[in-house]
Amino acid sequence: MSGISGTSRRTRRAAAALLAAPLDALRTAYTAFHPPRPERRRRPEQFGLTVQEVTIPAGRSGRTLAGWLCRGERTDRVVLLGHGLGLDKSRSLPYARCLHRAGHTVLLFDYRNHGDSFQDRGFAGFGRKFGQDTVTAARYVTSLPEYAGARLVLYGFSLSSFAMLRALQKLHPVVDAVVCDSGPACDPPAISPNLLREGLLPLPERTRGGRAAAVAERSFELFNHLTIGGADWPPAPAAPGYATTPMLFIGGGADAVVPADEILRLARRYPHAQTLVLPDARHLRGLWADKERYLATVLDFLDRACARPGNDPGAVADPTRTVHR
Repeated sequence: MSGISGTSRRTRRAAAALLAAPLDALRTAYTAFHPPRPERRRRPEQFGLTVQEVTIPAGRSGRTLAGWLCRGERTDRVVLLGHGLGLDKSRSLPYARCLHRAGHTVLLFDYRNHGDSFQDRGFAGFGRKFGQDTVTAARYVTSLPEYAGARLVLYGFSLSSFAMLRALQKLHPVVDAVVCDSGPACDPPAISPNLLREGLLPLPERTRGGRAAAVAERSFELFNHLTIGGADWPPAPAAPGYATTPMLFIGGGADAVVPADEILRLARRYPHAQTLVLPDARHLRGLWADKERYLATVLDFLDRACARPGNDPGAVADPTRTVHR
């Protein structure tokens, strides 16, 4: 009898886990775009950077985005630097240090619901909303008198790579180049379960294995059609800016969150896209996997993009010779 009773309890637990899986996925999908604020943050001075803390107006009801403006030796080049999902601007400080050493001015900023920026308690359309945050930050920095005529570069990582690429349409022709690291992909909801599989967004223990995990992953993907949105993604190659703006897409050969093949598939849509794949790099770890090659590629790309005459993308990249492995 005890064996039958034990089997019955396991069966009930499995059934309960299956029933709970969609709800657990819904909670996780909401948490992904409303993450807890990090308690320990890196500071610019730890990276030898002096910044001005800026507050960027972001629409109605006093909403603001928080930023750090790190002025470089040159005032003719500004890089707008994003961050990954659940992170904040402090996690992009290693990149800011490298760019600053090369003379660039850098504006790091927090997306809504991240870092010190405003709270948006909604559930849907964050792909579009993060794109709007990018537009807001870009218009802010280019409104400053010293950077009114500067070359502007959008530089995003994972989450913000989607936002940077999306924002190009509204910001064209102000943007001179786009750099995307560890993203984006053609179908964001389809790759979103990778966040669960890699433990970046943990599910409750009851739905971490077996059929419950499969149901949770599928539910999570479906919910992300709402949280991310996607009817207007990916941007059409013929849309303003996408046919003429130089782009650099960086992927990691060991990235299980946004696989390099997915990034390359998206990059092939755009005629002036250059790509770099670092074979040993995991998600968001390209700079650490091969720092010399990573920086050489990025800085050379930016030098050519920012130095090109007028709006001539041909001076930057030959799209037939851009994949590096």
